[in-house]
Amino acid sequence: MKLSICMRAGILAAIVANATWISAVQAKTVTLPAEVQKLASIVNRSLQANPEILAAQSAIDAAQARLDGATLPLNNPELEAEIERTDVNTYQLGISQTFDWHDKRGALQQVAQAELEAARQQLAALQLAKSIELLDAVGRISIQNSINDFSRRRTEILARFTRLAKQRHAAGDIPQAELELARLSLAEASMQQARNQAELIQANSDFLSLSGQTLNEKITLPESLPINPAAEADLETIARQHPEVQAALLAAQIAKRRINAADRERKTDPTLGLSAGREDDTKLLALHFSIPLQIRNNYQSNVDTARAEALREERLAQQIYWNLRAQLQSASQRHSVIATAWKQWLNQGRTSLQQHVSLLDTLWQSGEISTTDYLLQVQQTLDTQIAGVELHGDLWSTWLDWMSASASLDAWLNNNI
Repeated sequence: MKLSICMRAGILAAIVANATWISAVQAKTVTLPAEVQKLASIVNRSLQANPEILAAQSAIDAAQARLDGATLPLNNPELEAEIERTDVNTYQLGISQTFDWHDKRGALQQVAQAELEAARQQLAALQLAKSIELLDAVGRISIQNSINDFSRRRTEILARFTRLAKQRHAAGDIPQAELELARLSLAEASMQQARNQAELIQANSDFLSLSGQTLNEKITLPESLPINPAAEADLETIARQHPEVQAALLAAQIAKRRINAADRERKTDPTLGLSAGREDDTKLLALHFSIPLQIRNNYQSNVDTARAEALREERLAQQIYWNLRAQLQSASQRHSVIATAWKQWLNQGRTSLQQHVSLLDTLWQSGEISTTDYLLQVQQTLDTQIAGVELHGDLWSTWLDWMSASASLDAWLNNNI
């Protein structure tokens, strides 16, 4: 069973409290702006070619076209011509126009304007979601690369140790059981290395699926991933400003405007016409007026339908807002737990893995520790270092959750916040 992120952080914090070393791999100093620029470049390149993003941009173009169409008059004039040849020759030409008496065009224009704004917010929400997915895949690749480095190092250490154990067994220094234990440890390390490589392949596959390209450059995740305290203090405002919430509110607004449009649509518009002609030597001039009679169907059901749909969209928008507010609170709390454990991990001091292994080799060769103790300490050393890398991945994951819920990722990428 996998441990939760917060539980893993607590366990690791307890391990770190008793540790006297940390990996030299973790000792690299990360220049934040350079890494941010590299991440921003990856995201921008991927979003520019993402089919879903391009489809959302096309949806904006379609909404703009609908708005342009909604600004035009609803009814075109009609031209009529009549020619009758009998005993009396009749010629008549007329024109008629249906008038938008109840400003249906204005109602449809309001709906189209809200649809355009909603399409833009949906694009912003989609860009945020895709950016988060991309950076999550990048983070998993980076973390898995580091884990693979340790896993490969563990296999190398145990392979060398097994060779030495064979030599000492041949010399009669250690029993057969200790040699077999070394071999089993090497086999286990080889299997774990294979599993880690498979996970790296999967992470690269996820990135390829999201971006359409492979990640050829090596990415080092920033060590410092803070959250703005001022933002944490006003979660409700941040939740309301999120593109998903704004898109949902606009969907509710669209539904409300459709109530007005449906109500105006059911109302009848008059048609006026004027015709002129000649009947033999007699001039003809006629004025026509017509208006539909809403007797058999007044189309009130269309208004009732629009009203029910508006209520539905309002409730969905409220639920989306609640979800975002809960996500913000959860992301803030989980980030605080992980960040505390991560800071404790970084402050423990750093010692070379090679130095620690060399010390264990010396102790084992001199007989001061047994083969079992040697393997246990090597395993614990590498497991703790891998746990530190995984904690860094957890920090990145919870920080991305906050960036997603607060919709502040774009500002961080572009302004190095």
